[in-house]
Amino acid sequence: MIFASCDDKGVEIQKSLSLHSDQASVTVSSSAAALGQVFFSDPRFSRDGQVACSTCHQPNYAYADTVAFSKGVGRRLAVRNTPTLVGLPDDIPLMWDGGVTPLRHGSQGILAAVTAQHDMDMNPLDLERKLSYFPRYRAALHRLYPHHSLAAGYLLSIRDFVKDIALSSENGIHQSPSATSKLSLESRHSIAKGLALFRGKAGCVRCHHGPSMTDGRFYNLALDTVDPGRAAITLLEEDRGRFRTPPLRMLRKTAPYFHNGSAQSLQIVLQHYINGAGEAGQINLSRAEQSDLIAYMKTL
Repeated sequence: MIFASCDDKGVEIQKSLSLHSDQASVTVSSSAAALGQVFFSDPRFSRDGQVACSTCHQPNYAYADTVAFSKGVGRRLAVRNTPTLVGLPDDIPLMWDGGVTPLRHGSQGILAAVTAQHDMDMNPLDLERKLSYFPRYRAALHRLYPHHSLAAGYLLSIRDFVKDIALSSENGIHQSPSATSKLSLESRHSIAKGLALFRGKAGCVRCHHGPSMTDGRFYNLALDTVDPGRAAITLLEEDRGRFRTPPLRMLRKTAPYFHNGSAQSLQIVLQHYINGAGEAGQINLSRAEQSDLIAYMKTL
């Protein structure tokens, strides 16, 4: 079944959408999420009409970006790297510093991005006014959210779409078993050894576990002496430099890595842990073991 509506430019809203990722699709679960998918890619609701959610969270790159710091309205640089939305749990605080309530509790995370100066920089009152100029958007929002303002409905619909993207980690957006089975026997052995290292000697599983490969907690990896990280939220000195454990999904498409985008490759990430990664400790792997671990991580 397809729910279809169009705004004044004839944008069709579809209930089931094929997203640009390796052998994967995300099923949009509701009419609200389908409308949110359209808003997610519509730049007209930013301050300058040129920046959408998808400007930074690009579908082709697992809803992450390809640069250390994305450009928002006025080509202002973001202060942290754009993380993937794939596998994002709905029960942990959002943003690298955990400063926004979880998705399951509302649309505050979407509001934060829409209003942030380095992102869409949109005033909620201006958003309400702009939405009212589009009759079909207005009608769809009134139908789906009869007790909310247009701006609130806009935020909630995007929230619902983002939740569907997040669930894609359970629905197969990561590399499928069939894709892995096409690899050579040597490659499959390397991946198997990498999984054993991930769970054992390398200790990755201590923080990266569960469906999304994250414990949702905050650690100082000795990466940054400028950004206060979690301390900006808690006002606790012990949280200075701590950032949330990111989900490990679609890693082959989401470089650069870390909150500051300082690692252009998984090899650089791994080297940081070998050198010593603050509260995460230090690991000791041979070159062959590093290669195996990376081979496994690229399947996530």
